[in-house]
Amino acid sequence: MRIPITMCHGISAWGDKHLNREHFDSLVSIARELEFESITYDDLAEWMADAKEIPERSIMFDFDHPVKSMRYEMHEVLDAHGYRGNLFINTGPLNEMYSKPLPPDDVREQATWEELNELVEFGWHIGAHTVTHPNLSELFKEDPSGQKLRAELEACDLTLKEKLGVTAKDFAFTGTSWSSAAEKEVMNRYRFGRLWIIGAIYQVDGKEMRYADLVGVEGEDQADGGPPHAARYITKDSNKYRLPSMELQKLVHAPDAFRSYLEGALSQ
Repeated sequence: MRIPITMCHGISAWGDKHLNREHFDSLVSIARELEFESITYDDLAEWMADAKEIPERSIMFDFDHPVKSMRYEMHEVLDAHGYRGNLFINTGPLNEMYSKPLPPDDVREQATWEELNELVEFGWHIGAHTVTHPNLSELFKEDPSGQKLRAELEACDLTLKEKLGVTAKDFAFTGTSWSSAAEKEVMNRYRFGRLWIIGAIYQVDGKEMRYADLVGVEGEDQADGGPPHAARYITKDSNKYRLPSMELQKLVHAPDAFRSYLEGALSQ
């Protein structure tokens, strides 16, 4: 089985492929048309351990950063199609927002802890994403021991437990950065580590590296600028600490490209 997995940062004008509610809904509608069912990392863990069956057409909807649109546009679109998301929270922006009077709702970019608690109640899965969102490859050059990252993970986990009652079991690496020291720390604390695909190149231990080589997938990079197709899906053979995710504002932004990505999971 191949499991497609998407990622985005909520409603965003980032890059040249903007994501608004209407476009997000057009993509999610394709997943529903093709009869995919959403799963969480809890489901994935049981499936990988051969302890649970999951739908033959499973999909994961991942999100990074605790922005306000997660609670509203993202959740409302997914909910309308019977789906739930997986949200990885970097706690620094919330720490900063709560260090002063909250901004008015019409200008506030971050979600409140109350809004994030509502996502938990709706069935969203919550994971860790550090505090300050460092570039892990650059941090490796500064601190190859991993001590600074360890402190970030501990602080992030404590905040998620205090504010959401959630014990973080899974982690999303920051940006397109990875380090051997970071993976070691992640393996000591979490079940899964998830990467982010926006192209074919990754930052690894202070250097550039093909994403395909990092995850051990053979084949040439594709014409769309991304890694081999086999590197874009989760399978039972996937490295649990180097899981993929496809950014919705890059290689699969166009509805035809998104449909092709989902159909690729079915043509094994």
